[in-house]
Amino acid sequence: MDSKIKLSIIVPVYNSEKYLAKCLDSLTNQTLCNIEIILVNDGSKDNSLNICEEFAQKDNRIIVFTQENSGQSKARNIGLAHSCGEYVTFVDSDDWVDLDYYEKLVFACDKSESDIACASIIRERKNYKKFRIKYTQEKIITQLQEKIDTAKVPDMCYVWNKVYRRDFLEKLNLKFIEGMYFEDVDFVTQAIYYSNKIITVPNTYYHYWTNFNSTVKTMKISDKKRSDSIKSKEMVLDFFKKNNLTSKPKNLIRRKTCIKLFGITLYKTYEWETKKIHYLFGVIPIIEEISYA
Repeated sequence: MDSKIKLSIIVPVYNSEKYLAKCLDSLTNQTLCNIEIILVNDGSKDNSLNICEEFAQKDNRIIVFTQENSGQSKARNIGLAHSCGEYVTFVDSDDWVDLDYYEKLVFACDKSESDIACASIIRERKNYKKFRIKYTQEKIITQLQEKIDTAKVPDMCYVWNKVYRRDFLEKLNLKFIEGMYFEDVDFVTQAIYYSNKIITVPNTYYHYWTNFNSTVKTMKISDKKRSDSIKSKEMVLDFFKKNNLTSKPKNLIRRKTCIKLFGITLYKTYEWETKKIHYLFGVIPIIEEISYA
């Protein structure tokens, strides 16, 4: 391992030519300089690979790999296999981060000797932005249940708003399940569970762009995505049962259903293992179904 590399940033890239430059600008201009940026082109059919190579020519910290279209999970695993940093992290190629983002997360991990640092997420859309996860204070968490609740496993268990100690992931031999959507859920659940401690980092943000043409950020949900979404939650529920864990009910949502008209939410349901709640306009609870099986 090159001791000079503090952080490996792994970016799966697929048909993101409209957003990729903004993503890479936010990475190459980080205040944390001793980084490597691993771009894994997943068989893009647009100009994404050329953009990757252009950035690599200008910045020798960028490494470009390419594969036939095999999915985000395999791309992330390739990035992990080639990473050399003391820490690793992940970014989607249509997202971006604040310029002090990785310096703050890595520093927090270093000083607290935590395996994982977690940051806030701002969901960005064309005309507005909204916090998806917001941490308002730096907090070191060692108690298992509190770690799970703080990381919002599994309902919001995103892989990319976190920095992970690389030797910790290697000891677990933790990888992404290939050929599966929502592979973040299993990866993050296990990482949080086995971590010695996690630390929350306020005042720096991961910007999650809602691009309806990307891998999972799409209005058109395929049967495969729907099936994998349910499967990922079921895997976590099984993991909780095997390890005698509980969690806040809102973090154990198995399925969400949303009906919109002209961008306005008319109807929404949240389904847990034993309960389903129906909401009018997404906020007014109108029916609650409970199963006692």
